[in-house]
Amino acid sequence: MAIKNIKDLIIQTATKEFLAHGYGGTRMQNIADRAEINKALLHYHFSSKKKLYELILRAQFETMISGLFEIFASEDEFEPWLKKLIGKLLSEIGSRPHFARFMIWELSSSAKSITALFHEIMAQHSGKSILQMIQSRLERSGFGDYSASQLIMNVLSLSIYPSLARPLLEAVIGKEAFCGNDFNTKRVEEIFNLIKYGILERKRGEK
Repeated sequence: MAIKNIKDLIIQTATKEFLAHGYGGTRMQNIADRAEINKALLHYHFSSKKKLYELILRAQFETMISGLFEIFASEDEFEPWLKKLIGKLLSEIGSRPHFARFMIWELSSSAKSITALFHEIMAQHSGKSILQMIQSRLERSGFGDYSASQLIMNVLSLSIYPSLARPLLEAVIGKEAFCGNDFNTKRVEEIFNLIKYGILERKRGEK
């Protein structure tokens, strides 16, 4: 097996292990066993678990942020922009179901390092923070009295929580609620309507 292919195999295997078990629950020996290589070869390519973890964490963030940043920086009107943002989050969670749980685990144990990495990668894409970009969009759309931080919290919680709580939700409402090719489409509309008409329009009407 070529060196590049061995390295790729290690990264692919380690990604699955870290996403499933977190940093603390992953062992280099387990990665070597699952990749069907010896531990010495694993350490030849990656001298420590921490370095391998940081590489994978950065790759996961890069994948997520690059897609989201295109939406944050777009010139779309507010409604299509919000729907795209919700849809992208649901798509990311759907294609990488372990990622949301992984982030919750890791934030509880190493929040500072993850937050620093997040800001570092964001800075590579833009000099502005996510809050600045979203607040500017809210103001242009007539929702300037609503804070960007509240919008982010609402979008993230409504988009991510069902994935985190899926076993419980399936027990309560049934697995069929998550089935069907149009699940994400319906969920995007539900979240969008709740945020726009249940929060933003109501708040604007209170002025």
